[in-house]
Amino acid sequence: MQATAYPLQPRAAFHFGVRGVGVEATALTARSDTLFSAFCITLRELHNEAELERFLEQFPTRDAPARNPPLLLSAGLPYAGAVRFYPRPLLPVPGLEKEPALQKEQKKIAFVSETILRAWVAGEDVLQHFDAANLLQGGRVWVTTEERTALAGQFFDDKTGGVRLWSIGDVPRVTVDRISSASSVYQAGQVRFAPGAGLYVLVEWRDDTWQERFWEVLRALGDAGIGGERSSGYGLFTPLEPQSVDLPDVGDAPRWATLASCWPLPGQQAITGPGAAYELVVRRGWMDSPDGRNLRRKSVRMLEPGSVLCSLPQQAVYGGLADVTPDVFRTHTVWRYGLALPVGYRREEERP
Repeated sequence: MQATAYPLQPRAAFHFGVRGVGVEATALTARSDTLFSAFCITLRELHNEAELERFLEQFPTRDAPARNPPLLLSAGLPYAGAVRFYPRPLLPVPGLEKEPALQKEQKKIAFVSETILRAWVAGEDVLQHFDAANLLQGGRVWVTTEERTALAGQFFDDKTGGVRLWSIGDVPRVTVDRISSASSVYQAGQVRFAPGAGLYVLVEWRDDTWQERFWEVLRALGDAGIGGERSSGYGLFTPLEPQSVDLPDVGDAPRWATLASCWPLPGQQAITGPGAAYELVVRRGWMDSPDGRNLRRKSVRMLEPGSVLCSLPQQAVYGGLADVTPDVFRTHTVWRYGLALPVGYRREEERP
């Protein structure tokens, strides 16, 4: 898979909402559907509604599943220095399936470096890299020994005596009642990246004519911000020079791992068949449109990034746009992005 990585150099902290939790918590990464919504809103602001409709009408939906999308978008994933991180496949670490003593360490891993991802999905030896010293950020990030050495030279933290690529915490905030002028204090979650680290977005281009528009919108989003708490200055970034990325194609691979949330279209349910390993999450929230705000979008269940799913014959694109328009809203359709960004998975799992 030939793709393009767009590094986003942070200019402020980020806040990405967590379902079922208030603003005191934040996720580390930006979800693919969140990024797509921000792109669409900004595209309309920079141009017009007709340009946005021209863009959206190319994406597959429940009623038009055969459409060929111009791009496939990943979640906003972390990077540090020259190392890009990816969601770990939602399977036991190859070779450690029967090691119950190490299950706790395995379950902590949320991200793996590109080197480890390539070896994992190709069926190569990854145990050579499985060492406690190579598990960074409290065991959530898995790198190789060479990558750890390089990162330690750039991201060594004097306070902890280890490598710190980012930190997640909260800060006190104050809100003032407009009528009584009474104040109340609350905590707002934030993620701050170390200098030289940040997020990147991976795009598989299927229609190069939209690349210029994408870069234009990305630059505008850098000044407007992504995620929550933007009115407080969160979410600002500077897009850096795009980088070419070559990841394993799905091709004839029996399975694939997704780097984005996926909402399977009717007829694609077999992707969760035997051999699949996945997590489901309910996506809901409030719509944000110049034509209507503070309306709750319909909820949909989506497959999480890192899910390992089954290939389907003659299928090149998995998932589509979900119609989440509130029943009381009539001005335009509200879509949620649910297309997978698949990486070929050729490893044969060990049988019990």
